[in-house]
Amino acid sequence: MQRSIQLAVAFLFMLAAGPAAAAPLGPLPQLAGVGTPALRVQGLQLQLGIPDGRILSALSRNGYTDIKITRKQLTKARAEACKDGKRWDVEVAFDGRIRRANPIGDCRAVITAKVARQILRRQGFSAIQMASDGQGFVATACRGNRRFRVAMNPFGDIHHETLLGRCGGVLTQYDIAALLHAQGYSRIDAKRVRRGQFSAEACRGDDRVALRIGHDGAILKERRIGRCDPPIHPATIPAVLARYGFTRIEIVDRRLPRYVAHACRDTERLQISLNRFGEIVGERSIGRCQPRLSVAAMETRLRDIGYHPVRIVEHSDAGFVAEVCEDGTRLRLELTRYGETLSEQRLGECRSRRVRKILRELEKDGVRGATAFVEGCRKGKRVRIQLDPQGSFVERTVIGRCR
Repeated sequence: MQRSIQLAVAFLFMLAAGPAAAAPLGPLPQLAGVGTPALRVQGLQLQLGIPDGRILSALSRNGYTDIKITRKQLTKARAEACKDGKRWDVEVAFDGRIRRANPIGDCRAVITAKVARQILRRQGFSAIQMASDGQGFVATACRGNRRFRVAMNPFGDIHHETLLGRCGGVLTQYDIAALLHAQGYSRIDAKRVRRGQFSAEACRGDDRVALRIGHDGAILKERRIGRCDPPIHPATIPAVLARYGFTRIEIVDRRLPRYVAHACRDTERLQISLNRFGEIVGERSIGRCQPRLSVAAMETRLRDIGYHPVRIVEHSDAGFVAEVCEDGTRLRLELTRYGETLSEQRLGECRSRRVRKILRELEKDGVRGATAFVEGCRKGKRVRIQLDPQGSFVERTVIGRCR
């Protein structure tokens, strides 16, 4: 045809035989969430696409904070995050590139340590020892006769409380370690000495110090006794966590004063905070770790999220290589054994089946006298074009107006 027809294309088949009885369809997979390539199978959520850690790490590297992932697809994701006082809708590519960012409003103001103390006092806490941890504040404080370790985000929301022991009674060496952590010390070795006091060795910056601590937790004396081992490099975080028994480790935030990683311990997915010396200073459960996928399960997951056809061309302990079609484009995907996308390569257009082959397959299924049609718009008119089994033009009929 002289001009291309904008195709809203569907094949319509006029059947000489009467309508055949259709076999009932089996139940569709249950989607785990709108816009998220995930399925629930026997109570376990199986999720495909970009790892959350890669999304959070990419946004963190670009200066975004207060990040909330809103939509995940196989090779891209969207999130809302704060930067320069504005809240942004950000699209992230599978390799961590920021594809686009649109402002959608203002962010909440970040509070100071003074305001954080006021919030804790209003919540009934007293005897507050507080320090900034880079992602907010961490404090040890008393409420009633119990001592807690309290974590607070930069906007004043308390998101975690850990009971440490009793207030007003005898402190333990674990209480002393928690109090010193809240004041910026690390690698603490505390022990009780006479008259209810404690001695401790700890690091403060690069200095190794000896401390004498009163029965109420107050530091009575501090002296330098040497140097501490240098801080770890962020690249060594996976090796550090692996020694603690964690697997599938993703570094989310490489910036001090606190490193953040996501990792699996057994079937639990955790967000782990580390200080600059590689000590774990916080853990928070963020979900479950999904099992490894078989070749058949991987093919099924890819089809269920809209890829067709799907072919696994390589598989090993490291993962899968799949060739798939999406919207007429042929893609080569590298995926982990858990369905996370490592890379995407465009191979060209997908090969479509010939009309003759489609009609022959229908004849094998008992359909007789099938005819292929294409519908589209041309010069504001909707036309129906009849094709013969060789795909050649037979007849064109105007059937209405295009919107």
